[in-house]
Amino acid sequence: MVEFSSGSFPTNTVCGGHPGFSVAPYARTAFTPSADFNGAITPITNGMLGTRFEINFRVGCEHPSPSSNCWIPAGGTFYDADMETGISRSTLGPFDNRRLPDGRPSLAGEQDPLAKANAAWLRSPNRWELLRYPKYVVADKGERLVWVHNDKAAPQVVRAFFQLEAGFMAYMGPGSVEGWKPTTALEKQLVKAQDTKSWWVNTQEMVITVY
Repeated sequence: MVEFSSGSFPTNTVCGGHPGFSVAPYARTAFTPSADFNGAITPITNGMLGTRFEINFRVGCEHPSPSSNCWIPAGGTFYDADMETGISRSTLGPFDNRRLPDGRPSLAGEQDPLAKANAAWLRSPNRWELLRYPKYVVADKGERLVWVHNDKAAPQVVRAFFQLEAGFMAYMGPGSVEGWKPTTALEKQLVKAQDTKSWWVNTQEMVITVY
């Protein structure tokens, strides 16, 4: 599914504004939107929505400076992985795996979200609370996770596990860009963590990989 934004993403977004395209297993395809593309691409596997990859080519200016209120150079990509509608084994990053301007890895999303969740599972103080929500977390005999999921209705303890404990490289809930005003200490932690998941790279050649 491909979405196009008619305004400030994700406000006023036309969902499903493009019919999408099919990619066969072990194959690749090219999607070439305009240079001012501002929207999202969401993998759908076996009818289930996966990680939503938000891509903005439109942001940026020719002469970025504090005085112009624009700090992002034109010609790059502002992007993130959003797991508020689903979790899938998929990633988004620049074609050459170049690092972010501050030196951090540039891959958004998760190649193996179940393995990453399991790495944090046994040390989580909230295991028994999380098991109360089998729509989102299922464990085999309470020892190893066999299923993880997220959506906009997920309880805060679920989103906090994925975001803060497991450290998923994606939005698990609304950040400040969506206008969410946190009130509790945990909500403030979540917003702070989510706001660090929007990145910029100086290329518009981006690759989505579904594993």
